[in-house]
Amino acid sequence: MLGREEIDGLRLQLEDFRQSDQRKLDVIQRLLEEYQELSGKFKNLEIDLEVQTSARREMQLKARALDHKPFVLVLVNGDNYVFNDELLKAGTEGGVEAAGLLRDAVQADLKSLDDGISTRPLCGFGSSWTSEIGDRSEQVRGGFTRGQPLFDFVDAGVEKEGADHKIRELFDLLVQSNQCKHIIFGGCHDQGYLSLLTPHKKVDSCITLLKATTCNKKFRALGYRATEFPAVFKSVHLPENSNSGIDQSAHGAHVYDVQNGIIQPQLSANPQVSGHLVPEGTRRRLEQVIYLNTDSQRVDTPILGITEQGRARFWHRTSHQHLCNEYHLLGRCPALPGRPCMYDHGYVDPELILVLKERLRAQKCKTGGLCRSFDCYYGHVCRRHGCTGGKGCSFSSLLHNVDQGVISAIREGRT
Repeated sequence: MLGREEIDGLRLQLEDFRQSDQRKLDVIQRLLEEYQELSGKFKNLEIDLEVQTSARREMQLKARALDHKPFVLVLVNGDNYVFNDELLKAGTEGGVEAAGLLRDAVQADLKSLDDGISTRPLCGFGSSWTSEIGDRSEQVRGGFTRGQPLFDFVDAGVEKEGADHKIRELFDLLVQSNQCKHIIFGGCHDQGYLSLLTPHKKVDSCITLLKATTCNKKFRALGYRATEFPAVFKSVHLPENSNSGIDQSAHGAHVYDVQNGIIQPQLSANPQVSGHLVPEGTRRRLEQVIYLNTDSQRVDTPILGITEQGRARFWHRTSHQHLCNEYHLLGRCPALPGRPCMYDHGYVDPELILVLKERLRAQKCKTGGLCRSFDCYYGHVCRRHGCTGGKGCSFSSLLHNVDQGVISAIREGRT
């Protein structure tokens, strides 16, 4: 028979067994709970995987569908890319023919691309065209737009930034598109586009530069392929027996250098037309007076004495190289000391000076009627008869219907 101490020892052992079994049960219960939690997460992951797989398949189908309609984008700034004379003179028919010639030129130039790629060109319409072809400008635009279903000829107005803004936005929108297989860029006359093209520079590029009548040499450094469409756009004709391409006139010379098929304006060797040095006889051509109306707003007086022939001569003169505005109007050049000016310093007759003032007046002054700068050659009110703003006008609604009667004047050097 067991003694009391032995019985107490057995009771302790039994309690230990019970506690050990309870711990085992607790572990099993915890494992079951964790399993259930993991099982739920696994089911959720299965559902997510199915959704992601379905979404990826849908995106692949959409991407394949997009690749079924690839296109080539042609962006052209019309300020320096002008249709050939015979196309301009033909009006509507010329616009239709220009559209067909441009499409044929693009397809012939990009033979390496697959057949069936549609072409989407856009032209920014510059006011310089209007001065040469007058009322036919609208006919040419309409014919070009109707000539091909995906062609647009956009009238961006007389302000330079109008066409620039549209071209930049379209380029940024479509350069990364899977459908856009190639871009032909017509803006090599304006180095402002360098910042747009530089980030996309690479050896195997989908961008081709369209040569302009004048091309900034910095575009060559980008390494892009270049092409030209002489059947569509005007080109510069150099005089015979001239290696340097000097077109001399009675009052000055326009110098061009031909490199790699690109006509690049060069500065005269005469040090008087570069940097801040100004030739003798160059003088200020802006009035040193500011006219104010009854509300003390600055107003612009009419510019008289301009003929249509003068506007046409101005367009012809500036189609190769723009004039240096400050040089011709203020008698000084804004180029940094020691660095040549890229704009034209040659002789300009009085009527062309008037046309230059007229074109600059069509661009609004940032200060508007509050401007008191004697050096400002921009417009301070809209002088277009019947204009209320909107498309083609750079002036805000506050600068329309302004009283343009002169009540007082501020003269430079007087208070």
